[in-house]
Amino acid sequence: MALSPMISSKALGGMPQFVLEVAGEKRLAEALNAANLPFHVVEERKGYISENSLAVFVHKAAQISGQQNIGLLWSPHLTVADYGAWGQYVLSAPTLAGALLRGAAVMPLHSSADRAWLETSGTVSRYCYHFGLRGHHAYPDIGFSAIGVFLSIFRAYLGKDWKPSAVLLDFPKVPSSAEAEITYACPVIWNAPRLGIQFETSCLQVDGVAGQTKDVVSVGDIRRECRGGPPETIAGQVAALVWHQLDRNEATIDAVAQSLDIGIRSLQRKLEGEGVQFREIVNHTLSLRAKELLSLSHVSISDIAAMLGYESSNNFSRAFKKTSGMTPTQYRRDLHSAYRSQ
Repeated sequence: MALSPMISSKALGGMPQFVLEVAGEKRLAEALNAANLPFHVVEERKGYISENSLAVFVHKAAQISGQQNIGLLWSPHLTVADYGAWGQYVLSAPTLAGALLRGAAVMPLHSSADRAWLETSGTVSRYCYHFGLRGHHAYPDIGFSAIGVFLSIFRAYLGKDWKPSAVLLDFPKVPSSAEAEITYACPVIWNAPRLGIQFETSCLQVDGVAGQTKDVVSVGDIRRECRGGPPETIAGQVAALVWHQLDRNEATIDAVAQSLDIGIRSLQRKLEGEGVQFREIVNHTLSLRAKELLSLSHVSISDIAAMLGYESSNNFSRAFKKTSGMTPTQYRRDLHSAYRSQ
């Protein structure tokens, strides 16, 4: 069975900030909860989220803010520079052609299903994008947003006032479709074979424009920042989502299944097919997080137990010993002894 598409949490870009400014913190929390995204995902932008959660957040944000075509509204403000090492690597290429090719090459580190590619035919070129969850009802707003992000690459090299010869949208006209040509300041082609930006091929060799990052960033930097890339197994996907849930002191199969847009029984069958159970993943993730917290000597074991959702320190100690072979106190003592011996 195919895996649900996953995407870097950095793909949220400036969207949560927009909801916060327009509708307030309570409404932002409502949109995040609808998408099963804890608030710390917005603050830290670490790890991966499901593309379904991203789409649900976009749809809920549009409802909450009362904005039709919300993707068009925030498209001019989205930038690849907000995508961490991935964006820095793209923008450190010496030419626009290099930046676009880099974006396409490292897209698999950004998303498990999204792809980008450059097409060139004589004097006309196109930079195209495929979103892994294209059938979602929030896709038009995601498409508008993606165009905004990719336009930021072009404008880093060609100047902020540069305009494409056309924007290609692979979905039907939306209500108030005239807003698209106003936003992008160029012709818009609806129901195009693919989503993308059409431009003159001569632009590809332009380099050295203000806004281009001077940081030296490698593919290795991207891999380290995104922990090697999107999860390639259902167990890996579940573990990534469970990490996010720990912030809420709960890790439920209901929430994970909802994030992946599959039924609970289907999720259980997929996990069984890989020889693992949901509770095993939760326990392993809790153990990893506990070890991180136990390395902080100023945080008490009782506080760590509460942070991880255990009802008591004794329950935490028993669970930790079951997965680690020692109590939290023993683990902390051995860890500090190792530090002192170095």
